[in-house]
Amino acid sequence: MSAALPATVDSILLEFPATTGYRNLGRLVLGGLVSRFELPVDRVEDLLLAVESLLARGISGDTVALEATAASDGLHVRVGPFEGSPLADPGVSRIVTRLVDDAAESTGGDGTRVDLHVSAARLASATNG
Repeated sequence: MSAALPATVDSILLEFPATTGYRNLGRLVLGGLVSRFELPVDRVEDLLLAVESLLARGISGDTVALEATAASDGLHVRVGPFEGSPLADPGVSRIVTRLVDDAAESTGGDGTRVDLHVSAARLASATNG
């Protein structure tokens, strides 16, 4: 079985309160999106753990924006805004970079956002092996 990545781009943007009680909402929506691709549970859990590790850092503002995009090259997730640079924390960076293929930050007026990427090649190898 191979990962069923779409030929077109599927994207969802979810904003939810930054309080701890709402983090499960982000996990549920992101888990639902990645489950469409018949990924093994461990790959889904890796991505969710990376997002949860980031959300444990300081959120800048009252809401969290979680954007997930499924494209032919893989899964892209953008989350934030954060106070400061979450990937500058060696503990967070070590966890996140081991769970996804690429992690990068971008800074805007409301704080820092983190972009995560799991490549289609890695998704396909995870479902085949």
